[in-house]
Amino acid sequence: MANKVQAGLHITGMLKKAEQLEAPDFEVGLVSMDDLIHHEIGIHPYAIAETAKLDESKQETVIARVGEQDAPAEWYVTTLTGLLIKAAKKCEGQPLKVKLSGADSYSRKSLLGSELEADEVNPLIGLRGVSRFADRGHRKAFELECEVIKRARNAEGMTNIELVVPFVRTCSEAATIIDLLAEQGLCRGMNGLKVNLLCELPANALLAEKFLPYFDGMVIDIDQLGQFALGLDQDHPTLNYLHDDQNEAIQLLLKQALSAAEASNKPCDVVSHYIRQAPKLQKWLQDLGIKTVVSQ
Repeated sequence: MANKVQAGLHITGMLKKAEQLEAPDFEVGLVSMDDLIHHEIGIHPYAIAETAKLDESKQETVIARVGEQDAPAEWYVTTLTGLLIKAAKKCEGQPLKVKLSGADSYSRKSLLGSELEADEVNPLIGLRGVSRFADRGHRKAFELECEVIKRARNAEGMTNIELVVPFVRTCSEAATIIDLLAEQGLCRGMNGLKVNLLCELPANALLAEKFLPYFDGMVIDIDQLGQFALGLDQDHPTLNYLHDDQNEAIQLLLKQALSAAEASNKPCDVVSHYIRQAPKLQKWLQDLGIKTVVSQ
């Protein structure tokens, strides 16, 4: 049954690198800004925003990567904007949902200039998502990310681009991100801009009916939801056996989130890295009315 997809269930992909856009049969279900930054930029956003804070040798490496003709910030924005425009055109008018950067500090360590981001004891539950967007030290990087979205939507007319906000811990943070985006000229509702919640924390599912009024829809990341529900590091090699999308706690959270989205009459997408290897999960999602799943 491995890699077999249930009839009637449509699987789309997560855009992580530019080369995926060259495949004629690749259908974009969700864009990961974290992965695009990792694969296509290779430089930490803080090092892009404040290159002068790097030591001289790393500044030279950044310049070599960017080219002497461009400022690092402009190169960063132009590169990512171009990818979003290409992806939006590939969607042919259908919504292109772009997940804003939400990776933890540990997973960004491989990026050039990552030393500009403070080390954390527990990165997985540290400064990330809305907490990081709102942090003064992250402000310049957040402004650059918003500029990418603005240029793609406004300058190039790709108004089918929607936002997906990761790691929203509380309803207060939900209100905060809407305000922060508005300050950057990305006002929810203006020119049809839709802002969606990434449901990846148990709190998001348990209180979905309270979170959803701040958003236009929801994207449920089953893998992340399971990781936080079970307190499980999915990348830990000796804990792989504990991963189970059929776990009762995960299913209850999924049902609650899906029910809240249905009650609010707002769209809800589902993301799962393991969906192709999980026929029982495929069938269970179909029974709940899910027709499309994004495979990471």
